[in-house]
Amino acid sequence: MITDAQRFGARSPQATPAPEESPLVWAAPPGWEELPPTSMRLANFGVGAEGECYLTVLGGSGGGVVSNVNRWREQMGLAGMSVEEVGALPKVSLLGQEAYLLELEGAFTGMGTEPREGWAMRGAILGSDRFTIFVKFTGPRDVVAIEAESFDAFCDSITLHESAPSAQSGSSSSHGASGGIGWDAPAEWKVEAGDGMRLVTFRRGEVECYLTVLGGDGGGVVGNIQRWVSQLGLTPPSAAEVAALPTVRVLGVESPLLEATGEFSGMGSASPVPDTTLFGIVCVLKDRAIFVKMLGPSAQVSAERERFAAFVASMHLEEDDH
Repeated sequence: MITDAQRFGARSPQATPAPEESPLVWAAPPGWEELPPTSMRLANFGVGAEGECYLTVLGGSGGGVVSNVNRWREQMGLAGMSVEEVGALPKVSLLGQEAYLLELEGAFTGMGTEPREGWAMRGAILGSDRFTIFVKFTGPRDVVAIEAESFDAFCDSITLHESAPSAQSGSSSSHGASGGIGWDAPAEWKVEAGDGMRLVTFRRGEVECYLTVLGGDGGGVVGNIQRWVSQLGLTPPSAAEVAALPTVRVLGVESPLLEATGEFSGMGSASPVPDTTLFGIVCVLKDRAIFVKMLGPSAQVSAERERFAAFVASMHLEEDDH
């Protein structure tokens, strides 16, 4: 059981570094027992005897907000919601943005478990075209109710690691000195601070290039290549076609290189942008996936080809200096 001293302890929670495959940090609420992460859980907590809360990040839409809301409702034995009903859900702060907040009660059925009556779920989903973040708390109804404010505070505390690159850094580490990624940015590129799940963004004219790191395989090579091609209004390639793409060596791994041109529709696009070219690389390491994506008007992107190649070639895993 959680004691009052644990729940209302005077010590302020300290920022806890995420596993090295993620650029996120968070503050663990008092009384939450931090458990080892898994392949799908960047943060993993036990709360009381039966409660648990975890943080997951998936590449792309992660299946979409509506389908995930209804999947969670189904786990609680509840009927699905319409798109309009999901859109009207309350919000909670997550990564400095508004995430959808679910507050559910029912008979919870987890993976491989029998329905547990009198349980509740409090969950947050933040989606975009690049990544989707899930924070999910399940447990007996009274435990979830007591920890509601702690859950919201935990969501609000999730942010980018303080060692994420700043606008002044030309060669930076995404994870500090240990297990980080460094690079040499072309002098012609304007360097901006990371945004959301981007470790860094570069711009030149109307062209942008950015670097993202996600835990695990980040949604897989095939799924991400298909998503990028779909954003250009083109027919997604088959797994065999993805396997036949040319490769470049990134961080010691031969990684597929996508070059495609079409009418780009991204998050927030009012209408498709014609004659847009995308250069994209998906590099899957043992414990993380690295994405490098350049996008912009075809002529301008083509002019950046050599600088893009040089940037990718310069990427390296930094040594631990401590």
